[in-house]
Amino acid sequence: MALADKIASPPPRTTHGLPCSIGSLIDQLDGDELAALNTMLYDLGWNAGQVYDALRDEGYTVGRQSINRHRGRKCRCFRDAA
Repeated sequence: MALADKIASPPPRTTHGLPCSIGSLIDQLDGDELAALNTMLYDLGWNAGQVYDALRDEGYTVGRQSINRHRGRKCRCFRDAA
């Protein structure tokens, strides 16, 4: 296989440790709840505080800083193994 072919199909992503609290919540949710969380995180003008408050009101435990780190793909969910 040529290097150009390898670039077209990158290896599966691996992570270090457990996912962040947002990643863990995404793994737990499905259907409309998962769609709503993804909309709050990526599609609407929700700031991190508003997302945190909405999740807390529904009984979910996440870290405030985890929201922006996850949005920016800078958390453990998106780190490749070295």
